[in-house]
Amino acid sequence: MKALVLLGCPETPSQTPMSVYVFNKLTKMGYDVTIAANPAASKLVKISDPEDLYKLKLVDLERTLGDINEGDYDLLVGFVHKDAAASFFVTFEQILQCKSLALVFSRDADEIAEFVNMIEESGSNAKITAVRAFHNPSPIKVKFDKAIKEFE
Repeated sequence: MKALVLLGCPETPSQTPMSVYVFNKLTKMGYDVTIAANPAASKLVKISDPEDLYKLKLVDLERTLGDINEGDYDLLVGFVHKDAAASFFVTFEQILQCKSLALVFSRDADEIAEFVNMIEESGSNAKITAVRAFHNPSPIKVKFDKAIKEFE
């Protein structure tokens, strides 16, 4: 089984630790996990694992978008905290046609609602979990742990 994790802009401090957490959790569930991110987000994730303990597989987000096909992955997990991240998530989901989980978060409740609506209005079949979070990754972790149980 293969999983693709999409990272958005690394502006939010909670995204980087959560990406390593999600990578570890999915790996323990038996997935071969790839993280697709922009260069800045990739560097933050790499620095978070200085001894390469997790054997993180990182790829360029935009290059991956051009290379993927339906069926390449069994699970898509997207960190959605900007409108661009919502657009990327929807695009990847429409191409891959696989089980999908959108982790929607922001410090602003109106933004959360906007991003959820963007995903829903696209016709997405993704499981969407939404929470107010920015600096503290714990609320995202709690929502992810609950949501990912549906994919076990």
